Amino acid sequence: MDKVKIGGTTYKVEMVDDLAGSDDCFGYIQYKKSLIQLDNNLEEQMHNKTFIHELTHALFIEAGYNDHEEDMANRIGLVLYQALKDNDFSFIR
Repeated sequence: MDKVKIGGTTYKVEMVDDLAGSDDCFGYIQYKKSLIQLDNNLEEQMHNKTFIHELTHALFIEAGYNDHEEDMANRIGLVLYQALKDNDFSFIR
């Protein structure tokens, strides 16, 4: 996916080699640039979980929760990832 639209804002999605030079940084969101960056070296499941985590940050921001905590994005992101992965949402389209 090279872009995702959330609350009327289109976020560009970029794959980055060795994101931030750290093993602890799998993904990053830049709200002012409407940009989600994901580490290019992640295996598929971790890539998808990280994307949903960064997507969750964008959902909070677009919903007006500018001061949300990382723990909130972690918890909601994990549950959202599981719900999206394990259920058929094709009826929405």
